[in-house]
Amino acid sequence: MDTGAWPEHPSFADNGNLNPPPAKADGTPRECDFGDNPLTPQTDVFVCNKKLIGGAAFLDTYLALNGGEDYESARDSGGHGTHTASTAAGNVLTSAPVFGVDRGPIQGVAPGAWLSVYKGLGELGGYSSDLAAAIGQSVRDGVDVINYSISGGSNPFTDPAELAFLDAYAAGVFVAASAGNSGPGSATTDHVSPWVTTVAASTQTREFNSTLTLKGGADTLTLKGASITSGVTAETPVVLAESVAGYPALCTGPAAAGAFTGKIVACQRGVNARVEKGYNVLQGGAVGMVLYNPTLADIETDNHWLPTVHLADGTQFKSFMSTHTGVTGTFTAGQKENGQADVMAAFSSRGPGGFGIKPDITAPGVQILAGNSPTPDAVETGPPGEYFQAIAGTSMSAPHIAGAAILLKALHPGWSPGQIKSAMMTTAYQGVVKEDLTTPADPFDYGSGRVDLKKAQKPGLTFDETAERMLAIGNDPVNAVHLNLPSINAPTMPGRLTTVRTAKNVTSGSQTYRVHVKSPAGSKITVTPSTFTLGAGKSRALTITVTASGLSGQQFGQVILDPVQSNLPTLHLPVAFVPQQGDVSLTSECAPAQLVFKGTAECTITATNDSFGDATADLLTTLNDNLKFSGVDGATIVAPRRVVKNGVALAGAQPGVPSLAPGTTAGYIPLAAFGVVPEPIGDEEILNFNVPPFVYGGQTYTRIGIDSNGYAIVGGGTSEDNNCCELTQIPDPARPNNVLAPFWTDLDGTNDQGIRATVLTDGVSDWLVLEWQVDVWGTNSNRHFQIWIGLNGEEDIVFAYDPTALPAAPTGQDLIVGAENVNGSGGDQLPAGTLPTEDLRITSSPPSAGASVSYVVQVTGVGLGKGVVTTEMTATTVPGVTVVKSELPIRLRPGGIVQ
Repeated sequence: MDTGAWPEHPSFADNGNLNPPPAKADGTPRECDFGDNPLTPQTDVFVCNKKLIGGAAFLDTYLALNGGEDYESARDSGGHGTHTASTAAGNVLTSAPVFGVDRGPIQGVAPGAWLSVYKGLGELGGYSSDLAAAIGQSVRDGVDVINYSISGGSNPFTDPAELAFLDAYAAGVFVAASAGNSGPGSATTDHVSPWVTTVAASTQTREFNSTLTLKGGADTLTLKGASITSGVTAETPVVLAESVAGYPALCTGPAAAGAFTGKIVACQRGVNARVEKGYNVLQGGAVGMVLYNPTLADIETDNHWLPTVHLADGTQFKSFMSTHTGVTGTFTAGQKENGQADVMAAFSSRGPGGFGIKPDITAPGVQILAGNSPTPDAVETGPPGEYFQAIAGTSMSAPHIAGAAILLKALHPGWSPGQIKSAMMTTAYQGVVKEDLTTPADPFDYGSGRVDLKKAQKPGLTFDETAERMLAIGNDPVNAVHLNLPSINAPTMPGRLTTVRTAKNVTSGSQTYRVHVKSPAGSKITVTPSTFTLGAGKSRALTITVTASGLSGQQFGQVILDPVQSNLPTLHLPVAFVPQQGDVSLTSECAPAQLVFKGTAECTITATNDSFGDATADLLTTLNDNLKFSGVDGATIVAPRRVVKNGVALAGAQPGVPSLAPGTTAGYIPLAAFGVVPEPIGDEEILNFNVPPFVYGGQTYTRIGIDSNGYAIVGGGTSEDNNCCELTQIPDPARPNNVLAPFWTDLDGTNDQGIRATVLTDGVSDWLVLEWQVDVWGTNSNRHFQIWIGLNGEEDIVFAYDPTALPAAPTGQDLIVGAENVNGSGGDQLPAGTLPTEDLRITSSPPSAGASVSYVVQVTGVGLGKGVVTTEMTATTVPGVTVVKSELPIRLRPGGIVQ
């Protein structure tokens, strides 16, 4: 289900459009009645502080398909909605006790704001219909800012909730949304639409730390970790969880009674919730837990069920434990300290995503101290009775941006959501590092940087865009780059690309700016004009051109706007681009490869449509002064050194179409029998594997993405290819495409083994074998199945099922068994609702190539040095201008005599 890392309730902050509840006739505050609270009367009633001015539950679909809730009102039973709402707009508090220790004072980013809450998720997650209804009601209620600490938005032009946010944007409502907690891998960000502000997570200065001291014989090891719990002060035996026979290092299940009595137990992070691990070992009698990361990563201060310290890198700890016996230890209670701020959280999802730079910005999202529900609805949310917690996630960073937007809206009531976003992005702090603590972060980590409200309140200039244009071109691979956003992303930059950004002066006086750029070596970014002056309220178009040759891979640059007036901040717009040709490719080949003076060469120019759609191209070939045309075949000379061929129609390629039929390779063979270790996979997660070459649909691939929901994306997948719950039919042009789906439904690997991948051989042929060991979402009901992919140069793909445990239908969920081609134009599936009863072989029809066109130019060397043949192409399906060059050295004839 679409739940993110935690079941989270969206909170909506409003700075003044609704009336607060009136006081009683005698002037005393009204009590807040929550109606369905099962707590005792002493804790059921709270004094109304006029902060919460509205709230409603939107759970129609959820309650129709799932069991009841603790609270079927807007009240939060998990603590997550309370935490996010209080982070954005919580009042100023002098005290915030956690486990009896005061961790305050605290306040929200915008403590003077009013709050209205809309509950669109149940304890098990939620549905787009409920969420879209909640979003729509918030807009009708007149909120100014929406915080959405929920995953999703990977396919914003079809996602009902994301389209509801487009309506919100059009109505003037700013939306902050979590980037997701699937980092640090690339292309994992959620919420890729241009109309929401997508927020990454980074560290703040304040930490809650504990010191762990281990003793083994004469040796001592002291380590520092994160904790907000009490400590273990008496010398206590320390054991690894796996030291008990049959118990896993990940502490994924309740330990047997007495298994860990009186011991500190070490659990490895991963697969299941961190807090659940502590609860599990507590069942075995543990008195403390050491939670360790297998490699360097962020550390968290959860409300654990027992004293816990979390280690950032467990390698030194594990080494000490493995080389010593009878280890004892102690650790201190969590204490407030200063740590390293502005470090990207390892969990924070990264770009690229969509057609813009995502995430847009980062904000603190680690060890965030804020409110909590005292009646948690699940073990992983911690013990009851606690009103505060210090937790982590992009769910925690998004409300920082929501609160910041509230403040900016209060300062500038006339600003649009786009202008608020622009003010924060262009003034953001860029001195952020990656999770390794040293490497500078890049725009796919943090967008424009970490929010800096001191600068954002008076940016000088803003960039804005309309909802209409976002809808019209935001999903257009050719034109999305031209949206007037405070960033520039060109995932395909074929040689030269020009776009425009329009800046508006939002000060009360005339302002002058000087433009500077930062360009990667081998590229060039230019801005025209390089200096400009704007009157108050006036706008100016800035023409930005990116060129590159000889580069490959992801590149980052920057446009910098320096104000002449000293009390305005310097603004920056990140620029991301990948120098690569687009769907219509262009080549230039000359023979011979060098010339003698007055010698002639023939150059063949070819444009090929590599896409699956038709295209039209215009081509221009020019020469430098050392060459002249001496003949042309298939094009037109329009000047002494200019040849054109315009209006060339290029039909698209036709991919092969897969079909399904009974067939097998070796049947279902459990990979555990070969000692293959499973890769953990969570809910709504994709694991990408680099693999030996294999053929599917007539193309060769070396990468494949495995989705937790029972399908593979040939060529690899991103968060935009994840789909648990909006299944249509195969084929479907909407992403994901290039799908192999042995059992596509809403599945979750969090509490199961995960994914096994290996290569098997019979001594003659090799197969890549992929195995799912996952559960139906919301249950512990296992589903397992495999894909066998031949590695022998021809298509050889089989879905294999365990004949002793064929996958059963999930209750109330759609499922697909099928295969689809690369663009979703063709494919095959079992009839709707049909379960597999035998192995299935996929066979694809042959593909056909796209059209190409060539022309030949004869060139003569008329000068010494380097002759350059440059061809430029504009194509309807390619952004920018594709540029290729052929260089021809020109020398004298032997003996140096000019003939």
